[in-house]
Amino acid sequence: MHIFRANETWLRVIVYVEDALAYKSLCHKTDPLSLRIHRFVGSVRYRIIYGLVVAIFLLLAFVERPSSLSINSDFTVGNNNTNTRYELPFGVTHSIEFVCIISFIADFLARCRISDKPPWKSKWLFAYGVVNLVYVIFFWLFIGLRSSQLLVYRVLRPFYMVQNSSIMKKVLNAVRRSLPEVIGVLVVLTLNVVVFGLSGHILFSDTIKEYFETMEDSLWNFLVLTTTANNPDVMIPAYKVNRLYFIFFIAYIWLGTYGLMNLLLAVIYNQFRHNFKVSVKELIKRRSLALRAAFEVLTNPRVGRNRTTSHEKSLESNRNWEVTADSDDCLIVDDMNDEEPTHPTNKCLEVSAVLDILDDLRMNRKYKNFLYDKLNDHKRMQTDHLDKQDFVKLFFDVETDYAADALLKRDAYLRRDTWEVPYIKKIVLHPFFEVVGTVFAFVNTVSLLVVLAQNPDEDGVRSGADFVFFMNIIVTIYFIIEQVLRFMGVGPKVYIRTYSYCYDLILTVVVSILMTTFYTRDLDDDGQDLAATNILRSINLCICFRVIRVVMQVKRLRVVVKTYVTLIKHMSSYLGILMALMYVYAIIGMELFSADVTSEIHNKSAVRDNQTLASQCGTYWNLDYYTLNFDDFFASIVTLLTLMVVNNWHIIVNAFSYSRGDWWSTYYFISWWIICVLLILNVIIALILDAFIDRWDKKDDVTEDRGNFHVNQFVDPHERARAFSENELVTALHRNNIIKSPFLNINSTTPDVPSASYVNSQQIFCAKSPNSLRR
Repeated sequence: MHIFRANETWLRVIVYVEDALAYKSLCHKTDPLSLRIHRFVGSVRYRIIYGLVVAIFLLLAFVERPSSLSINSDFTVGNNNTNTRYELPFGVTHSIEFVCIISFIADFLARCRISDKPPWKSKWLFAYGVVNLVYVIFFWLFIGLRSSQLLVYRVLRPFYMVQNSSIMKKVLNAVRRSLPEVIGVLVVLTLNVVVFGLSGHILFSDTIKEYFETMEDSLWNFLVLTTTANNPDVMIPAYKVNRLYFIFFIAYIWLGTYGLMNLLLAVIYNQFRHNFKVSVKELIKRRSLALRAAFEVLTNPRVGRNRTTSHEKSLESNRNWEVTADSDDCLIVDDMNDEEPTHPTNKCLEVSAVLDILDDLRMNRKYKNFLYDKLNDHKRMQTDHLDKQDFVKLFFDVETDYAADALLKRDAYLRRDTWEVPYIKKIVLHPFFEVVGTVFAFVNTVSLLVVLAQNPDEDGVRSGADFVFFMNIIVTIYFIIEQVLRFMGVGPKVYIRTYSYCYDLILTVVVSILMTTFYTRDLDDDGQDLAATNILRSINLCICFRVIRVVMQVKRLRVVVKTYVTLIKHMSSYLGILMALMYVYAIIGMELFSADVTSEIHNKSAVRDNQTLASQCGTYWNLDYYTLNFDDFFASIVTLLTLMVVNNWHIIVNAFSYSRGDWWSTYYFISWWIICVLLILNVIIALILDAFIDRWDKKDDVTEDRGNFHVNQFVDPHERARAFSENELVTALHRNNIIKSPFLNINSTTPDVPSASYVNSQQIFCAKSPNSLRR
């Protein structure tokens, strides 16, 4: 091991480069212990363990009292032995909860140790500590008092998931910055509901009392009409009186539902995209700053040593570093007591030094091998040195560069396939060849639909099936021939690496096996062989799946599918916020509405028409919505998901409002609709719109991993390239104590930096050892 690699300077360089690759901030201490803790906390193993602890912590709600371990959530069958609720012994879940809390406290202390700011000056770290303190207090109060009224402290649990994700934090910050404009549209939407609700009460309170008898009923029904959940029920009584009343309701729908609701989506899309783009740009700046800081520290080991504790400074002040030489590797390390200011350098690094950095970096193996190849090529073809621009560029877009290089290598590898037959290749790659296969699959599916539509009885899979059998045989034979021609035409390398070809091959093999099994099977005399019937149904299902190949043949449709698949992989942060919100509302709902709707209430008499609630059409009790309740955590989640769809949501709200006998419970459900449906779901829709528009305009058909999805999605390549000007970069390095330059004027537009010079090999490394070229 090199002597240089064993000291603090080398560790700081490694940490800075790893911070750059992970888009982390440089706001942390740089003493050796803090750097080692920082690397440990940022390691993949630690993140996996922390994620598992958070997952266990959140999943405790399913087994805590009231437990969700039962067959169903219908309280009307609660006395049935088949619906017994299984409860864990007291102390089991609390022991697990206690271990999780200790883990979070240890994580908080570690983050405080490495942060260069006091906890109260970092809002997320301060919130982390406050949440830990409050949770511990309420946890011990619950253990001591065993009071079910204290379980509401579990709403703090989703915080531990959010605070560990930088993307979730940026999404929340972008939503927070977008709130002023969003609130403006919500105010207009509220005024629209109030004006029409008041007008409806004035117009219909005397003649139509079903929906507009009181002001509260009128406002509530017009609010529900905004979601179209009670349309046209609320309009029909007035429409029966006078058909011109239709104009009143359709005007409200056009203004509220089609006007203001879509305007809200447009505002959220515009404002959230702008604010989130600004936040994502900070990631680019972090990477640029961290890479430049690594270069400055590597070319001048004195810089950045003021970010340690006073005790560590006193230890360093008593230590004199000497020049240590070796036959192969030699590093000149300046005296630590030198108080001369440092400045941004234009020196150059030897490639061998950067190769040694790669040895100790924790990064994806495929990216590391790519950088090895790139540095070795640079050393052989150009020069043995890298300046600061080359050093930053090497790591800055490593994911995108790797994806482009992998695509070129893949194309070159596929072009070397010697198994392909040229004449057959021309036939296979002709567009008409794919059209013929698609037509065969489409005709076969249509024939299946026609036969099954004409024979909907139990024997429909058999009766009139001669034509379907004949089509199945022809299409299967054609697809077998098609796969053989493809294999011979494009070669095995291209064939195996093309997803659509593999998809067709799997379906063809499955259909061939099933049809062979079906036609070689001896059927019963009465034709009731269940196994043969299931085989035939499986064949028909495979035929239906063949039509999906149409999507992969049309480029525009392929862009839609691949965009959706990409979003599924990268939407975890947005769905995580939705899960956190749902978790909080589920806990609050259990505290507010648990056991409020009981099996006895449906036998009570209602005011209207002296009917029981179970007899009134369209009520919670009449529609048998008993499983939608807040009696346990699982049932609460399902109820909230049902409310999120907003279909018949007013029926659920009316049931709980009626059971509690007040209107205050309605505000809980209205707040869920505003925050979840109008805000969070519209943010997700904004992401889908932005990704789809971007792929559609670029006609991007590539699915290779290109690094951070949000960076590539919201920041264009030319914007990433100029994320930091030289003046901003040097100023940021100065403010982060990476450099202390006497040449730097913070208020000036251009920093005065010294002229460039190469770093002598004796200043970093001597002649490179034989193992300098690595793979």
